[in-house]
Amino acid sequence: MTELFLGHFHLKAIGLGGIESCYILPEFQLAFDFGRCPEELIDISRVFLTHGHLDHASGLPYYFSQRSLKHLDSGEVYVPKQILEPLRQILELWHKIEDFSYTINLIPVEPGDKIEVRQNYYIRPLLAHHRICALGYVLVKETRKLKQEFLNLPGEKIRELKEKGERIFDIQETPLFCFSGDTTIEFVTQNPLVQKTEILLLECTYIDEKKPVEIARKWGHVHLDEIATYASCFQNKQLILTHFSKRYTPSQIEEFVKKKLPEELWAKTILLVRPFEKS
Repeated sequence: MTELFLGHFHLKAIGLGGIESCYILPEFQLAFDFGRCPEELIDISRVFLTHGHLDHASGLPYYFSQRSLKHLDSGEVYVPKQILEPLRQILELWHKIEDFSYTINLIPVEPGDKIEVRQNYYIRPLLAHHRICALGYVLVKETRKLKQEFLNLPGEKIRELKEKGERIFDIQETPLFCFSGDTTIEFVTQNPLVQKTEILLLECTYIDEKKPVEIARKWGHVHLDEIATYASCFQNKQLILTHFSKRYTPSQIEEFVKKKLPEELWAKTILLVRPFEKS
């Protein structure tokens, strides 16, 4: 598992297209996708599943089973609403196969929901564009500031207004970290929140002409050429590219990305490959 230290964020990651995807933010006790359930994931209490393909979801039964064996609570697993019941059925079958029951805690989510992860921080599910129903997720920090017209009021008067339900605060939302899951480029181009998030973890499955843009789009993935085409959309402080097809070596990935991306975008790009490398 690769470890990256990105300012205030510590990221533990496995990201290989078609093989395994799991991304952990330890300080927030949350993760995105299960992969095959690496050991580091079992102690994480919140996991957000992007979609049901096995390279992202196969570790789900193992996660619940291992938490039970370690005498941990079930944790909270957030899943796209459309696949809640199929996942529940699969997990109940595993109970029968193992002849052992453990608590299942699946929570359905959809775009527009707001899931608090700790005070002033929450997750928003975002619509992704894949072959099957899929979500991306963005971690947002919420800051409340007293409106200008109330700044000179005494504390007692402010409390009174709050009790009356007056809107006395301006709320500022800062997107800090976003994971796309599997998606087409529209996840970025049609979503200002994604474009402005400080750290964007974006899939980039294909990078060369042997698998052109039309093939990437057919299978619900991003092609490197599209990232180059829409470079102006990436207002992020850092772009992490992941989920590269296993057909590419780390050196090929670096060569193609460095050649195709504009210099300004390349300068803030990290490649999540095996082994991790970035010149």
